[in-house]
Order: sequence, then C-alpha cells, then structure tokens
Amino acid sequence: MGGEPASERDDVDRKLEVWARELPTLDLLTEGIVERIQTIEKYLARSMNETLSRYDLSWGEWKALGALRYSGPPYRVSPGRLSRWLDLSSGAMTNRLDRMERAGLIRRLPDPSDRRALQIELTEQGWKLWEETVAVQAEKEALVASALDEDEKRVLNDLLRRLLNACVAEHGAPRKERSGEAAPAA
Repeated sequence: MGGEPASERDDVDRKLEVWARELPTLDLLTEGIVERIQTIEKYLARSMNETLSRYDLSWGEWKALGALRYSGPPYRVSPGRLSRWLDLSSGAMTNRLDRMERAGLIRRLPDPSDRRALQIELTEQGWKLWEETVAVQAEKEALVASALDEDEKRVLNDLLRRLLNACVAEHGAPRKERSGEAAPAA
C-alpha cells in the first residue's frame, strides 16, 4: 500500500483539472473526495435499484423488511416504532404496510399487551425475500470492493467513519437518529 504507484486517472481527475483552472482557490483534494463519494453512491444506488426491481420491491419496502429483521426475534414491532425508524408519517407507513401485507411480506397481529394496538410481523416470505436481496446485492458490492485488499478496506472504513463522524458533529444526526431510538441500519 505505502509505496505503490497512484491509481490510474478517472473522470474526477479530469473535472479537477478544469476546476483548478477555473477556480484556483478551490481545495481540489477535498473536492476529489466529495465527488468520488457522490459518484460511488450513484453507482451503488443504481445497482441496488436494479436488484430491488428484479424482486418487485421498492427501496422503502426493503428498508422496512430490514428494520423488522433488525428488531430481532420475534421480528415484530409496532407500526409507530417502525415509522419512527424509517422516518415516515403514519399515513405513509400505513400505505407501505398495506402493499407489503398484500404481497405476503408482513402480517398485522394484535398486540398482546394492548388490545387496541397492532404489531407488524415479518413473514417467512418477507424474511426470505429480504435475505435473498441482501445476498444478491452483497455479491455486487463485493465486486466493487474487490479493487481493495483487506488492509485497504479496513483503512478506508476507518477514514470514512472519521468523515461520517465529522459530518454528524457539524450538521447533527439525521432526524430519526436524534429521536433517541436506535434506527436500523438495513
């Protein structure tokens, strides 16, 4: 890692050359970092959308399935908690749950501790669908990460963690994380 030659040039390098000429006071190292992170995110989002499309699943439904898995056994939570985790209004949550229930991915059950309330439970079909989509997407992401060796992956993770923590320190946590309730990472 230490004495290796620099990576081959990419489209960002070409943009930075123009920015160096047009905006000579711009911090090109920072711009390169931000532009590359944004471009990688676009590739990963496109890849994820292709995976979800293959399974007729929306991003929001996939996040809801992941949140239910994150909740742990018995993979059941209140609609209110789920909507807080996903940062959705109750109306938007209801619409999402209606579609997921029709698809057999979740079921609504009476809350055993409050007969006026419901619990949302992940079905076996929902469990399997989420697991399969995660596996397919993980394969795609492994291809991207294969450009790095294990030590480089650890270093990059550490550096990205520092950047993320700096963003949170500067701008605060996203709304759902400020509620004090741990939001699923799915």
